[in-house]
Amino acid sequence: MYDTILSYKDMAKRANDIAFTDYYFRLMLIARALFKWENLPNGIDEKWIESYLYCEGKCLFYNDPTIGLMVAKLAEDGTLNYYDEPTKVKPVATNYIYEGKQLINNNNCVIIRNNDLMLPTAPTIRLYAYDLATIKRTIDVNISAQKTPIVVRCSDKQKLSFKQAINQRADNEPVIYADKNFDLSQIQILDLKPPVVFDKLQIQKHAIWNECMTFLGINNANMDKRERVVTDEVQANDEQVRASEDVMLKAREKACELINGMFGTDIRVHRRKLAELPGEFIDMVKDINYNGEGEE
Repeated sequence: MYDTILSYKDMAKRANDIAFTDYYFRLMLIARALFKWENLPNGIDEKWIESYLYCEGKCLFYNDPTIGLMVAKLAEDGTLNYYDEPTKVKPVATNYIYEGKQLINNNNCVIIRNNDLMLPTAPTIRLYAYDLATIKRTIDVNISAQKTPIVVRCSDKQKLSFKQAINQRADNEPVIYADKNFDLSQIQILDLKPPVVFDKLQIQKHAIWNECMTFLGINNANMDKRERVVTDEVQANDEQVRASEDVMLKAREKACELINGMFGTDIRVHRRKLAELPGEFIDMVKDINYNGEGEE
């Protein structure tokens, strides 16, 4: 595997994929760690609830006649009530077949929703990960362009000599030696003078990150330098964050209310505090803000 020689095109594609995958999984871990579930029955882990809600937008809480209380993905049979909500449902899980009586929503089972529309979080996180990865790769290209910002026109005979000179420069050699027949007058060099924009791109990446945090209901006003943030801006951000948070939290709280009333449990859910979020969140903030501290 390590003996494979990749072209620049293949290397660029691989770098694009790596950047997207890295951002996607970091954001996904944050999105799936936003809520803390308490008093769940034995055998039910909150990570599976949040995984189903993140990927599917909904999951099913029910009582299996053999296993007991369970959470699983669900399939709707197409029957709707007069509120256009599914009635008959069926649990779906790997290597599992439900053999109990017909499950009817809000009768002997409860659909846990990611939000009122049962939309998954994954597509939006994928969009933000793509935007962040695109800007990161653009920054990489802009930085690389500062290293070799020239186009050289020369004969095939002169190309090898010029490549050797370029390699010597890349190796930081203090003196570049050339053959006495090496005619510099026959070489045309175009200085592309690529603009330095990676600092501006870093600011844009920061803005996209903050937008994603607002979508997830995470306060991000304090991620900017304090002197830049005025009270009205902080209050406006807080309102947006609370609105985004309520979209997901109230759906989960409603599910807890229905489950507790139906099965006699005492399940609760609340938002985790910022300090309780996974370390990937802090690492991501440091990465996003790395080049932003000296900006005016």
